[in-house]
Amino acid sequence: GFPGLIELNPGDGDASISDNATLPSLTFIWDATDTFTVRTAFARTIARPTFKELTPVLQQEFLGGPIFIGDPRTGLSSLENYDLRLDYTPYPGGLVSASYFIKDIKDPIEYVQRAQPFDYTTPVNYPEGELSGYELEFRQDLGYWTESLEGFSMGANATFINSNVDLPQDEIDEFADVEVDLRDRDMTAAPEHLYNVFLTYDVPASGTQLALFYTMQGDTLVEGAGIADGNFIPSVYAKSYDTLNFSLTQPFGQYVRLRFQAKNLTDPEIDTVYRAKEIGGDVTKTRFTAGVDYSIALTVRIPF
Repeated sequence: GFPGLIELNPGDGDASISDNATLPSLTFIWDATDTFTVRTAFARTIARPTFKELTPVLQQEFLGGPIFIGDPRTGLSSLENYDLRLDYTPYPGGLVSASYFIKDIKDPIEYVQRAQPFDYTTPVNYPEGELSGYELEFRQDLGYWTESLEGFSMGANATFINSNVDLPQDEIDEFADVEVDLRDRDMTAAPEHLYNVFLTYDVPASGTQLALFYTMQGDTLVEGAGIADGNFIPSVYAKSYDTLNFSLTQPFGQYVRLRFQAKNLTDPEIDTVYRAKEIGGDVTKTRFTAGVDYSIALTVRIPF
């Protein structure tokens, strides 16, 4: 069966997803005062597995890198989203907001570790999960304070996240066989926190747009714990790191646009560690830098 190192015949890796879903949504907005707004929302959504998660072949970004094997049995996830947001706009160009959110997830797609005979990561639908947290945001048009800063805008936001998923019973039993009591854990790809700061500058005369974005991402679960040859493999976390991105956009006339981007300018070291109470402190798995990424694009829009 899937996944693992096996020989596939034509049709063995085919995936087919068909589902009829009713996805209601409801939004309520209350302008309490001229400067204070309350927003609440409920929405039912679905999350489809990606092509990577469905494809049962060995996938590596580079030779010797982590191995990922998809599983065509991976199914849809369904989410119920609850949001509450408070916006305060004391004057034009200024915003302070706070929000709280909850996502109840059925059949979340989680990444777990396997071995057959090599170590690899594969997706699994877990029974249930929940993701909640709150966000604080600030935005300001600096030209409001002085004409010398006309065209400059800055902002910042901080998001704090709590996540949890329930393990399927077969994994609970496997961990119990090696004397590990593990029934739930953090959700993969859900960082403990996200901090963002940005500065933008728009030049009305030329249409030039410049933007600088700084992001700090908290510890994030990359791969859930697993069992290999009767041994416990702890969960793998990516430790906190920061990124700095810059972009410049220049239009030429109405239909041509040139865009330059420089990503990951700080080029930080990214550490992944094995983490579990059974092994005490963190144990380093990998340490690498992603490198600085430059790109340039010329876009031509042809109206008909």
